[in-house]
Amino acid sequence: MTKKMTARQVRDTVEWLVVGGGIHGAYITRELLEAGVPQEDIVVVDSHGELLTSFRQKARACGMETLRSNYVQHIGPNPFGLQRFAEARNREEELASTRNSQPRPTVALFLDYADHVIERFELDRVVCERTVTGIERDGSLVVDTTAGTIRAERVVLAIGHGGRYRRPPWGRNVPRVEHVWDNTAHPTGTVNEGETVWVIGGGITAGQVATTIADCVERVTICTRHPLRKALREADPRWLNWNYIEDQLHSLPAGSSARLDRLKRARNDGTMPPYLLRELESLSNITVRQDSIDTVIRERDGLLVAPRQSRCENVDRVVLATGFEPIFEHPFVRSVVNSLSLACGHRNVPVLDDETLAWRTETGECSPVLVTGALAAGTVGPFAGNIPGARRASERIVGEYVTGNRLKRLA
Repeated sequence: MTKKMTARQVRDTVEWLVVGGGIHGAYITRELLEAGVPQEDIVVVDSHGELLTSFRQKARACGMETLRSNYVQHIGPNPFGLQRFAEARNREEELASTRNSQPRPTVALFLDYADHVIERFELDRVVCERTVTGIERDGSLVVDTTAGTIRAERVVLAIGHGGRYRRPPWGRNVPRVEHVWDNTAHPTGTVNEGETVWVIGGGITAGQVATTIADCVERVTICTRHPLRKALREADPRWLNWNYIEDQLHSLPAGSSARLDRLKRARNDGTMPPYLLRELESLSNITVRQDSIDTVIRERDGLLVAPRQSRCENVDRVVLATGFEPIFEHPFVRSVVNSLSLACGHRNVPVLDDETLAWRTETGECSPVLVTGALAAGTVGPFAGNIPGARRASERIVGEYVTGNRLKRLA
C-alpha cells in the first residue's frame, strides 16, 4: 500500500477536501483523480488516517460474511472489476450465488479488491489522520481540524454516523448490555461458550450476529418488535435508476416532509435478506420472540430481562442491534449548518441542489459544501448511504464541478 500523508505534508490550501475516508470518501476521491484533478489538489481527512477502516471494523463486529450488495457494487471504476479480480486470482468461489440476482462477494474479497483499487489509484497518498472540528466561510472554506486549519475551495461531506448508536433507555450503562458496534472484535470473541444471549433488533445486523455466535453459545434469542421481514435489497431496484429518483423524489419539494416520508417508505429498514433468514431458521438454538423490553436488571450471575408481553428471563448477555441515531442531527453536522447558514428541511434533512448535490444556503444559493452518503438521502434516494449511492453522488458532483458534463438523465 502507498504511504498516507502526514500532518506536515498537507497543503494549507487545496481545491477539494473530502471529510471521511469510508466507502463514499474513497469512491469520490477515485472519481476526482480519474477526472484529472491532481493529487496535490485533494485531501481526505479521516480520524483513522486510513480508508475504509470503519467499514472493516463494523463488518468484523457483526460477523458479516458476504455483502448484501451484488458484485457490481464496489469502489472501483468498472462494474465488473471485482468479478474479474476474483477470476484472475481463482477466487470465484467467494462470489456467493443469490436467487434472482447477481452473486454477492465475501467481505474478504470485497476488501481485497478495494485495497487493489486504493493501491492502483494511490488513494492513500491523499489521506491524512485528523478529525474535522468545524467549517467556516472566509472567501474559501476554512476547515478546522485537530491538527490545524486547511482552506478548501470545495468540501465534500462523506461522513458516517460518527459512533452515535441507538440505545434504548434500559440499555444504557448496564454491564453486559452492549451495542454490536461498541466492539471491533469478531462477535465470537465477545461472548463465552455456553452463554445465553439476547439480540435486540429484527434487521440484517441482528441476524448476522445471531447466526455468527450460535455455534459458541448455548442459546440465542432474537427479540424484535415486529415479525421478521424479508427483503433482498435495501430498497426496490428501481431506485437505482436516476430517472426514477427524479420522478418519485425530486417531484416533491426539497426538504419537505412529503419527500422524507416517501424516502422512509422506500427503505427496507429492519429487514433480512432471504439467504440470512434461511440460515437463521436452520439453527436449532436460535429462537425469535416478538416483543419489546421494559427493563433489564443486573444480577449477580447475569441479567434479568423483563419483556412487556412475556415472562422474565435470566440471560448472560444482551447485544443491541438497534441501528444508528439520525445523521441529520449529528452535532458536527449541526455546527456546520449553523456556521455556514445552510438550509435544512423537515427533521433537519439537508436541502440540496438535486442536480449537483450542493448544500443550499438559507438564501437559496448553492454553497461550496457538497454531500454524499446518508446525508444525501433526500436527493439520492434510499440507496444513498450504500455503494450505489456513492456512485450516483460522485457522478453528479464530478460531472458538474470537474468535467462539465452534467448527468441530468443518466439511467
